[in-house]
Amino acid sequence: MLSCSSFSKSAFAVVLLGVSTILVSGCENTAPLSASSRPNSEGAVSEPSFAQFSDVPVPTGAKMDLERSLVLGERDAWIGRLVMTVAANASRTYDFYFSEMPRFSWSPITTVRAGTSVLTYSRGNRVATIQISGRTLGGSDISMTISPKGSPAEPSSGVSSAPLR
Repeated sequence: MLSCSSFSKSAFAVVLLGVSTILVSGCENTAPLSASSRPNSEGAVSEPSFAQFSDVPVPTGAKMDLERSLVLGERDAWIGRLVMTVAANASRTYDFYFSEMPRFSWSPITTVRAGTSVLTYSRGNRVATIQISGRTLGGSDISMTISPKGSPAEPSSGVSSAPLR
């Protein structure tokens, strides 16, 4: 026969497990992306799409982090930050961008392969910086920032430069 205290402990454990599962499942705010977005019956787009990013490579199966992405413009003229997760480890993701960016007419400026790898490219009047880091439970995070290419700012007339001693 079960005592009241052992039943309460079991019920509490089941409730705690259920709440934990709900909280953990809510932590991932990514959306799987298809080749194109399709309007649903009400005319609203049901899921985001990488189709608007025709000038950069996107790994198969990538999921966009909707809260951390901010994109302005479209097609070959967009600027902003595109944040994604992929199932491939950071090393394979680095290799993917290292080989694919030139195929999209991006010229390499510099690359650093490390715990958080950074690849920088230019194309026309834009610069792309890609940061890749491994995820704790496998896969990798990608943060791609594309911005207009600017000229370095010149110091104002009241500022002089001197060598460091």
